[in-house]
Amino acid sequence: MQLPISDCSSLRPFRPSDQGDLAKGMNDWQVARWLASAPHPYRLDHARAYLARPEHAACETGMRDPDTRLSLAVCIDDRLVGGISLVPTTRRPGCREFGFWLSRPVWGRRIMPAAVQAIIDGVVKRAPRTEFVASANHDNQRSIRLIRSLGFEADGEDEIFSMPLQRHVAVNCFYLPRRRAFRH
Repeated sequence: MQLPISDCSSLRPFRPSDQGDLAKGMNDWQVARWLASAPHPYRLDHARAYLARPEHAACETGMRDPDTRLSLAVCIDDRLVGGISLVPTTRRPGCREFGFWLSRPVWGRRIMPAAVQAIIDGVVKRAPRTEFVASANHDNQRSIRLIRSLGFEADGEDEIFSMPLQRHVAVNCFYLPRRRAFRH
């Protein structure tokens, strides 16, 4: 499965060969500090363990089944520059929550909004009743702008444990109204 984002960027399943790019991108403190569950420093053994997880083997199922985790590599010219996950959430039962990261050298190129929208489109095509949520550290204005630019609306606040920061952090929560899930 490969979803085009633009002329040179796409989404595809992660591969074992992505481990070096994954470790390099996730080990950047300016990336890691905004993530909830990634260890820091992020080493090759972390990348190998992540790539061995089952959600990387069942991408088509992950697009259709709301109870399945989905993880896709964000690529430029088929080289890993980020990742997106879509997981069942307990905060809003029945919804799927986005998580994402992007390597700092490609920040500002509008890759991630296009990637998230491609997943929304792909999931809604396969499972039209799917609803989406997202959250971002309350200080992460870059992610908050991205989430809002896709039509997500404010849905309160929560607190999560941040592995990189080793403390609880406040997060802004967002919900995508069904009327906005379709671009067409």
